Amino acid sequence: MGEEYTKFIPIQAPSEWEPPSHFTAIGLWEKFRKTNWEEGLSYLDSHRLPFTYRFRIARNPKHSTYTKRTEKTDQFLNSFLEETDSQTEDLNSGKKHPILELKQRIPWNSGTLVMGDEDHIRWEYVTDSLLELNSVLKSDFLKKFEAEDKFDFQKGIGFINSCPTNSGFGDKLSVSIPARLADSGELRDFRLPTDWGFYREELKGRLVFFRKNFGPNRKNSFFNLVSYLALLVISGKDGTKASFAP
Repeated sequence: MGEEYTKFIPIQAPSEWEPPSHFTAIGLWEKFRKTNWEEGLSYLDSHRLPFTYRFRIARNPKHSTYTKRTEKTDQFLNSFLEETDSQTEDLNSGKKHPILELKQRIPWNSGTLVMGDEDHIRWEYVTDSLLELNSVLKSDFLKKFEAEDKFDFQKGIGFINSCPTNSGFGDKLSVSIPARLADSGELRDFRLPTDWGFYREELKGRLVFFRKNFGPNRKNSFFNLVSYLALLVISGKDGTKASFAP
């Protein structure tokens, strides 16, 4: 693997992100951090904020990084599905049946499995609930994506994907919020960490913050950042400080 590839792989954050002490509403954040983890996420969900969360993970069979479809890779993909004992729902009949043939996009474990796109396997999950996202990220079936002996993997780099920015742990977490929240000043004084990225969806009027290569040990950084954003919006909307159970 050449230097031109490896230099673009995102470096995993050395520690979990938390808002610096000079950020707005830091006292509110500290109170939130003292609550039970799942109760705190449930509290944020109860406000039904216009936030959408997305998790994605991508993998390739060994020695087949780029998506040139062959009989060998098709056999691997079918084998992967059979090993997970997954089922997909026939949208026409409403009945469930085992997956026997390779499909481009199929419902799988509450999310969507995309086959043969930029990478051979990509699973994504979209939700408006932090509590649901937290539960999904702890699911046993995601451990199947950690099999170094089955996927294209190289020590010192991690899982190899078609684009180097998607390599390493091969995962990505993002939050989509209305762009008006930033434009109106409701997120004033907030600064996105330098190892995160963002883009605007002009037609949808949305702003997307994302970070790649979290890995199993840094996903709390994502929850911390989006929870802090949610607290800023909640405190501004209510005109008062958010209240938490003692």
